[in-house]
Amino acid sequence: LRNEEKLGLIVATGNVEFTQGKRILLADTVTYNQREDVMTATGNVSLLEPTGEVLFADRVSLSGDMRDGIMENLRIRLSDDAKIAAASGRRTRGELTEINRAVYSPCNLCEEDKTKPPIWQVKAFTVKHDKTTQDVVYNDAFIEFFGIPLVYTPYLSHADPTVDRREGFLTPTYGSNSDLGMIIS
Repeated sequence: LRNEEKLGLIVATGNVEFTQGKRILLADTVTYNQREDVMTATGNVSLLEPTGEVLFADRVSLSGDMRDGIMENLRIRLSDDAKIAAASGRRTRGELTEINRAVYSPCNLCEEDKTKPPIWQVKAFTVKHDKTTQDVVYNDAFIEFFGIPLVYTPYLSHADPTVDRREGFLTPTYGSNSDLGMIIS
């Protein structure tokens, strides 16, 4: 731990754990700018949310209460174990997460070859996850099955994992049987 009083910086290195309320920030290095009330975390950054979501990033800049921030090379594991990966993102008030060039999938990767695409995924230019309205909204989205884009839509939304029931599209299910072979419904 280093305190740069003249600059108003506190720098922590090593396995840093920072807690604010029920949010926990883990990183290799955390720099806190006291004058601007901004925390910058780099290296193996994980932000554990009280809702069960976990955000992983290469670099994160957060406000002192960790509710507002900017993230680079972002990966999110939602509370239902669905995954989102994105080039960058911004979080506002701890309620709205906006991410760019994103991929969403509730499917796990193939155990034998993790480079293969999941069974289905949504790729979008932008994605907004609003915890207040409990919506996930995609703009300029492609729905892919086995890595092949099948459907383009300029707008797509669904309920976030915290919602039990709501009107709209159902999540696709898949399976196989000896009579029909592969089934997607």
